Amino acid sequence: MKKRSLILQLFIMLFIILQCLIAFLAYSTYKYAESVILKEVIQLNTNMLQQIAIRINQELKDVEVLASRIAYDTSIIESLKKGSGGESANKEQLLKIEGIMSGYIWSYRSTAMLIDAHLIDKRGNTYSTSYSMSSNQEADLAAFDKALENGQGIEIFPIKSYFTSTGGYNYYFQVARKVEDYISKQDYGVLLLNVNEKLLGDNYIRLTNEEKDFFIVDQDGLIISHQDKDKITEKLNSFVEANSKNKLNNYYLQDDKLFISQPISGCGWYLVESVSLASALLPLKKIELFLIAFGILCTLLTGVVLCVVARKIAEPLSLLRNKMTEFNDGNLSIQIQDSTYKEFSEISISFNELIQRVNFLLKENINNERQKRLLELDFLRAQINPHFIYNTLSSIRFYVEMGKNKEAEEMLYHFSKLLRRVLSRGDEFVLLRDEVKHLEDYVVLQKMRYANAFLVEFLLAENTLNAQIPSFILQPIIENAIFYGLQVNRLIVIKVEAELADDDLYIKISDNGIGMSQEKITEIFNKEVQMSRVGILNVHERIRILYGGAYGLTIEQNEPEGTKVILKLHYA
Repeated sequence: MKKRSLILQLFIMLFIILQCLIAFLAYSTYKYAESVILKEVIQLNTNMLQQIAIRINQELKDVEVLASRIAYDTSIIESLKKGSGGESANKEQLLKIEGIMSGYIWSYRSTAMLIDAHLIDKRGNTYSTSYSMSSNQEADLAAFDKALENGQGIEIFPIKSYFTSTGGYNYYFQVARKVEDYISKQDYGVLLLNVNEKLLGDNYIRLTNEEKDFFIVDQDGLIISHQDKDKITEKLNSFVEANSKNKLNNYYLQDDKLFISQPISGCGWYLVESVSLASALLPLKKIELFLIAFGILCTLLTGVVLCVVARKIAEPLSLLRNKMTEFNDGNLSIQIQDSTYKEFSEISISFNELIQRVNFLLKENINNERQKRLLELDFLRAQINPHFIYNTLSSIRFYVEMGKNKEAEEMLYHFSKLLRRVLSRGDEFVLLRDEVKHLEDYVVLQKMRYANAFLVEFLLAENTLNAQIPSFILQPIIENAIFYGLQVNRLIVIKVEAELADDDLYIKISDNGIGMSQEKITEIFNKEVQMSRVGILNVHERIRILYGGAYGLTIEQNEPEGTKVILKLHYA
């Protein structure tokens, strides 16, 4: 498992702590600046809304004054007195009253086109300055009278609309005033001023843009005036929600927007401004860029400083590690130069002494291992050869006892060829073709012992015949296949196959005998089993000693029956 560097880990932790501190300071600064800028934006926009609200309030008062001037006009009162006998108004009276009302309206030249006057007397006669806005006076007269009974003599009624000839809607609100004699307080009717919503919108329309939006709403959040006329008579839900939760404290935030409200005195309306937070906090972008640049600079500086310090500490340790790696790779002559630092100087001296001691012990161990390996190989070879000699001599003895001297002579001939090779201190490795010749002599001997009991087939790829393999590794496998695979009245076929795969040689010896259970296969690789199976185990260990742990012998169950032994050798 790859281990982590302690120095690197410590300095990374220190770097992270410093970055967290820098990030915390930057975040705190950012949030403080955000709150300060937000307060400034709220204050500036509140001041602006106050000015707009004052202007709207003044215009509403002007409308109320206009209503009062018309309602108290003596000429209008006199005309209504003359017609109070129950008679319908004649054309002359109608034109007179409408002319007086028009004169008052046109005295306000800036708003004259935005106001219509409608007077409804007690007889139900209606006097109008314009027919562009219908107020349905007759139907609403009782409602207006009732609303004016307990008031101050003048009321502002909710927004209404009418369908224009151009296919759209115009919106207006109504100002109602009793028409009465100033002295006698005699009631002669109701005056309605229909005021176009544009009168309100003109006060803020020039300030509306993509980032700013304005609404005039009543206490219930109903939109009375807005640039988008389709929104009029709808509800400003955010205002309603903030008002219902008692959070309407001059401003509130919703959907990345800042809403600032200002009451319009005297009418129960509110002027609400919607400002995009992105635009409101635009100055914060400069602070944000500064904080980002400052944070990056601090990160780079701390990173450079920590890297320099870490390198100063890590260099001697890295040198020691590299030297140890070289030693682990087999370089036994390495030495570490003495360090200028006291701590590392002591380590280098100890390391150099350790290397010298290891060199001495390693040389001594190599000599011991060489002798041990030679003895072990001889032991393995000695275990294989006596096992074979014992079985062969037993067979010859049986032939002699049975009087089959010719067969015994033939067995002695083949046995002498094998014995000459076995007893010689020949090469440890032989060609595969030579090992096969040795097996052929061995097979002849075994066939003479077990006539018509088995058949051995050699199916060897041509490119494998010159492969170098350890001597005497195939004979124990063939012997095991014969002894443990034989069945009564059945021919056992033993196949010897060889093939190359990459840089490895695979030799497969399979038979169709009685087979072997998994328990027996496991038992064969146990060193404590009976001596009759030591030969196979020794072949396996011998291959591993010569080639390494990746090579050796495996035993499988052959299909459809029998046993398969696979030897994996390094090809050379």
